Amino acid sequence: MSFRPLNSGNSLSSNLSQVNDMVRQLNKEQVTKTFRQANGNAIITGKLPYDGGYGSLYYDSTGTARILIGIAPDGEIDIAASDSGYDITGLYS
Repeated sequence: MSFRPLNSGNSLSSNLSQVNDMVRQLNKEQVTKTFRQANGNAIITGKLPYDGGYGSLYYDSTGTARILIGIAPDGEIDIAASDSGYDITGLYS
């Protein structure tokens, strides 16, 4: 995310719109922060990509979710790791 300085030559409504956009970006980052690697996600922290999930989800180099710390898909709080090649979120079904 980058903050852009306001331009005094712009109209008030344009500058307010720009400030609102920056606040929306900042609020979104407070809910979920994603770190990416070449094959996709590396770490997701915050709201996780399944209903009710919140915590941290760590991916291996193949893009498979392997470590979960937080609220699991079954609604329980858990710290869990899967074997190589298995998606940790799929083990709760």
